[in-house]
Amino acid sequence: MPLFAVTYRYEAAQTEEREANKPSHREWLSEQVRAGTIRSVGPFVDGSGALLLVQAADSRAARELVADDPHCLRGLVPEITVREWLPIFGALA
Repeated sequence: MPLFAVTYRYEAAQTEEREANKPSHREWLSEQVRAGTIRSVGPFVDGSGALLLVQAADSRAARELVADDPHCLRGLVPEITVREWLPIFGALA
């Protein structure tokens, strides 16, 4: 099944609300990692967003999956980019 690099862009003005929502966001992420639909995930160190490596049938399915993220449901991710990614070497190849 294809892998997709999904990037979230965050707004600095929503930092406080994201922090308050972080427990439910991380619980959802943890469930997806256990299910194998998210292979790896983490925020960018500068706080500008996050990267999720999503395993899905196609880009539409990847986008539908992340739409259920509590951060997305609360409007805390103003921009989502989904790009198919083909790992050639390494742990995810």
